[in-house]
Amino acid sequence: MKILVGVVLVLEILETIGNSRDSIRIFGNGWGDFSELDAVGWAWFSVPIIGSISAAIGQGFFAWRIHIIGNGTLYIPVAIIIITVCQFGAGVWTGVEVCLAKRFSQLQSNNLKPTALWLAATAACDLLIVSSTVFFLRRASEPEFKRATKAVVSRIIKVTVETGLICALFAIFNLYLFTTYQGTNDHMALCIELSKVYSNSILLVSGFPYCEMCI
Repeated sequence: MKILVGVVLVLEILETIGNSRDSIRIFGNGWGDFSELDAVGWAWFSVPIIGSISAAIGQGFFAWRIHIIGNGTLYIPVAIIIITVCQFGAGVWTGVEVCLAKRFSQLQSNNLKPTALWLAATAACDLLIVSSTVFFLRRASEPEFKRATKAVVSRIIKVTVETGLICALFAIFNLYLFTTYQGTNDHMALCIELSKVYSNSILLVSGFPYCEMCI
């Protein structure tokens, strides 16, 4: 768990550095220069690639957690991993396409397909994680459990729904902005924060004693 937190911390530092550098370039040194606003900069790496990596780590962690609380069930964790691999590949593909274009205005419709796949797979995976986690935790709330155990289960369900739905809603609304307002970068306002949402969800959820509860 400490290694997981360390990796997430490093990724978020890199993402913050990349976004800060682009912000200074656009709104500081290049203020008023439309060519700077159109330039991709480091966004090809800090947004889709780091975002997809952070999402993959979080979704993999949640898949492992569902495997634990589901008493060794495999079909749902395997489905989550398959979707995670798809969103990770689409995220890296998006980063490569944006990097090759060098300017946002040069991105064509065929360059945007991996982005839609990335956001759609991310949202689908988050919804599957939330629904399956709540299902298994509710099933674990048997009548013979002590009141303290039921209280812990209720708290975990609440945190799971809150964090999971926030991730899913970010991805869904991001996808909506991307598909509805094509040719603009309106969706970047949420896309930049997507990795932050996942990293904070991982740090929050990892503090709950899932394994001890299930044992």
